[in-house]
Amino acid sequence: MLWSGLRGSDRNEMSNWAKHDFVMVSPRQIGMIWDGRPEGLADRFTPESVDTARRILAELRRLNPDIVILADNSFYEYRDGHLPEDHPWWLRKNGQREQFWPGTHRMDWNNRDYQEHVLRRCESILRAPFDGLFFDNLRNEPAPWIAILGEIRRRLGDDILLMANAGYATDRYDFAAPFLNGFMYESGWSHNRTEWDSCIQAMQHSATLMREPRINLIERFEEIGDRAGWPSEPGGEQKPPADPAARRWSLGYSLVIGDHYFLFSDNTSHRHDWFPEYDVKIGHAVSVGRRVNAHVWEREYDRALVVVNLPGAKEAHAVETNEPSRDVFTGERGNRFLVPPGDARILRRDGAERPAAIPHD
Repeated sequence: MLWSGLRGSDRNEMSNWAKHDFVMVSPRQIGMIWDGRPEGLADRFTPESVDTARRILAELRRLNPDIVILADNSFYEYRDGHLPEDHPWWLRKNGQREQFWPGTHRMDWNNRDYQEHVLRRCESILRAPFDGLFFDNLRNEPAPWIAILGEIRRRLGDDILLMANAGYATDRYDFAAPFLNGFMYESGWSHNRTEWDSCIQAMQHSATLMREPRINLIERFEEIGDRAGWPSEPGGEQKPPADPAARRWSLGYSLVIGDHYFLFSDNTSHRHDWFPEYDVKIGHAVSVGRRVNAHVWEREYDRALVVVNLPGAKEAHAVETNEPSRDVFTGERGNRFLVPPGDARILRRDGAERPAAIPHD
């Protein structure tokens, strides 16, 4: 869950949030109030609001003891009105603030005073206490990221979890990986991709540079058009046309190429539904993912075999299992299954033994 809860329920309903094993929200969403105006200058919260946040976090952990909860403390951009327009922390080009997203402008995060402000806010947020911090909009600008992330680690220690949004890139940010527990890969990493080896190799390599425990996250948007979900776009709050095959293959990809949290959402709103396969228990992975060919990967779990045939494949892939199995997505049962291009199967056996693919010639 990234900022937005499940469709059809109160976005602040605790049982809604607790269905997810990974939750990232802003401090404001759990009742924390910055103690100062304008808000962008404040670096601590009102004591009463911190108490409220602690109660909410405790309830979430009661409902789901496995939940990981991170707080968004993005510093790349601020909302308009967050600071006076003439404040020196705004990034300016030719004297004008640089817009990043409708209603936001970029910050001059090479400014040492601003960096120190960000660090103080990080310390205040973790008094709630969250499990760690999330930083949006990772960019290929190593110096300020290394300065801020390195100082966060020095001041706050190795036990907190740190995640940054790598966005649409899979191979640009290894300079940040040693400070982090995970990257969030936002949907564009997969848009219109038909060749996969370099993408998978980059994701797997970045994971080896990160700290334990690793909390990498893959998100796929149902809507993938240009500027999908931008606040200024007409219909941005409407549910996009359903794309169940994209949901299946992107979940399969997440389960096969590594260990990832997964979200299938509308668009940049991150609104989402809960799908039946999310409630199916397949156990732990008992092997690393195996590359069958340039588009087909598979991985065995305690109670399932996951097979993905990635977009760009020229033909369906046939998989045979050593025991009768049931496809979690379709309910189909048998020993032989076809996986179309741009699709996946999660083949689950309800007995004690896990299904295994019959070796390929």
